[in-house]
Amino acid sequence: MEHVPADAERWRSEDAKARASVRRTFERDKEELRRLGIPLETVEYSVHFGGEALDGYRITRRDLYVPYLRLLSEGRSPTIPSPVAGAVDPGRVAEVELRLEDAQLAIDALSHVSELSAIPMAAAARSARRKLGFDLGVERSPLPGVPLADRPGVEEVLQRMRVLSDALLGRKRVRFRYHGIRRGETTQRDVAPYGLFFRCDWYLIGHDALRDAVRVFRVARMASVEPNRSTPCTPDYEIPPDFHLEEYLGREAWELGEPSEAPVPADVLFHFPTALRAERNGYGTLAETRSDGAAVRRFAVHQIHPFLRWILSLDGEVEILGPPGLQAELHGVAAAVAALPGGQGSADG
Repeated sequence: MEHVPADAERWRSEDAKARASVRRTFERDKEELRRLGIPLETVEYSVHFGGEALDGYRITRRDLYVPYLRLLSEGRSPTIPSPVAGAVDPGRVAEVELRLEDAQLAIDALSHVSELSAIPMAAAARSARRKLGFDLGVERSPLPGVPLADRPGVEEVLQRMRVLSDALLGRKRVRFRYHGIRRGETTQRDVAPYGLFFRCDWYLIGHDALRDAVRVFRVARMASVEPNRSTPCTPDYEIPPDFHLEEYLGREAWELGEPSEAPVPADVLFHFPTALRAERNGYGTLAETRSDGAAVRRFAVHQIHPFLRWILSLDGEVEILGPPGLQAELHGVAAAVAALPGGQGSADG
């Protein structure tokens, strides 16, 4: 990780928390690549002039490269590449031409494979079928349309983000009403923005005058966001040199919260082999191992809904053992997701 420019400085430091944050970010990104189907090859390499052997990861271009797909209208045949040397433009991305009738046959074949749950490639077939169906269009695709819906309040969040980003760039303080989900209270806040980042939702991090400390705020819970309009074009503050936004980017959404509010302890059962992934990625802390390879891991949850959405994304490979209130909330979130347009569909990418 010392070769990743964005993380090199923190990884080489002696700060254990900074190194742990870099490791969590690396493992999460690596797992995300694997979940998306990108092949990671484990390789051994040496450092210190061959004095030390280490394991690393490599993405081979030939395993990942996919040419553009061009669908041909009815009656047209695929173009035969010219055999003339130099006829291929080296700066042009290659294309694969597919006749519409062949694309529809491919849809049928992918539909058949996707229904065979015992085949390891069933999930990939479902994903490919949806993508090919999108290219075919509503008129020709035999698949039902996929409804797209924005989250409630998305326009309001975008308006707040414009104000917050302008204030951050101009180093202007902002005032807003903030609804704390745990206490159920709404308080007036005066914050010097230090950064904005996205972790399932948009968050503002900055120095809060009310708490006299750095705090994280979910933008969706803000109201009446107003920048300080006095002394325009003059910065209200400077971001401290020891502040590093990357330390917060390494956290999961459920880990972001008020330090003054005690987190909810949650015990989660990870079935095998998901338990191995949880151990490798450092999810929570290990509380119990079981003879069948499953493991119970304990989490300190500051934000419940992002945590429950993450649990649902694991496709039934985990169970919340406690507390009972969290189990009930999970059922409520699952019911709400199922009630959305297309909510009964698979979560495959």
